[in-house]
Amino acid sequence: MIEKLISLNGYNVIEIGEFNGINGLWGAVKKYSDYNDVLLFSTEDMISNLNVDDLKLYIKNSLNIYNAHLNIILLTESNYADNIIETIKIKEIEEFSTILNYKDRVIFYSGIKSSQLVKDITYVPEEKRELSHIVNNNRKIPVITYSIIVINILFYIVTMFLSGNLFNSDINVLVMLGAKVNYLIDQGEYYRFITCMFLHGGLMHIALNMYALYAIGPLVESYYGKIKYLIIYFISGIVSSVFSYKFSDSVSIGASGAIFGLLGATLILAYRNKHKIGKGFMQNIISVIVINLIIGLSIHNVDNFGHIGGLIGGLLVSLIIFLVSFKEKEVNKM
Repeated sequence: MIEKLISLNGYNVIEIGEFNGINGLWGAVKKYSDYNDVLLFSTEDMISNLNVDDLKLYIKNSLNIYNAHLNIILLTESNYADNIIETIKIKEIEEFSTILNYKDRVIFYSGIKSSQLVKDITYVPEEKRELSHIVNNNRKIPVITYSIIVINILFYIVTMFLSGNLFNSDINVLVMLGAKVNYLIDQGEYYRFITCMFLHGGLMHIALNMYALYAIGPLVESYYGKIKYLIIYFISGIVSSVFSYKFSDSVSIGASGAIFGLLGATLILAYRNKHKIGKGFMQNIISVIVINLIIGLSIHNVDNFGHIGGLIGGLLVSLIIFLVSFKEKEVNKM
């Protein structure tokens, strides 16, 4: 709350320190043209021993803050305000008081003349709502992500049935169902650039990929929206297949290229919002990408060119989406 008041609403922190034997008093001040809005953060114990008139003089004489409107913010863990309200009534400051349960982050009392303070605490500018929008949307069912997972599982069931093996897929069955096979693509079977994204070589292969999709997909889907999410997923998967076609002669299958594209989209998301959520999230995403690329290089029969292609595809298409959205916002402002 304090960080928000400072960064969004123009308050500056002030430390009162010791006052009339009370330690740890601190607050914030916001300057207006004809007065200063002063917030004092206190507890019930502190306020019961506080002389408000003396405090106003202290603020004026020692802190050189004149014509101060003193607002008291009482911090409590309780959800019962009766005792605290009685205390501030005795002090004759109930009109300028706000009672905040800092544990539950709930304001459950606001005086008549502290309405502006409550607005400052609760108001969030439009451009700052984006990440909370993501969080709220994440609670919704990620329909596209779950649908893609179901399609992959259905493809694997068919593969398993035709292979006659639960744990490992027959290479001939994979080729028949649409694996990336260079010489067949050369003969015009371009659909394999897409169908190979839904085939997997074994139970462990599909389990790991679907878990990764389940972990990453909902965030990307909620941030970019369903249509853009589908565009990112399929373009990343196709670019992955093209990279594999160009740089590898091996038969290639799996959703991992498209999933690397989602990691690229998440990286663009983190970069775009680094001023809101810090650089830590972006660094974590970079670490995940690097670790997965290293693991891929360390394991035999992993299509690393497909992974790199998917990552590049996801980065590029997400960046384009971001730039187009930015231009649209600029046009709307004109």
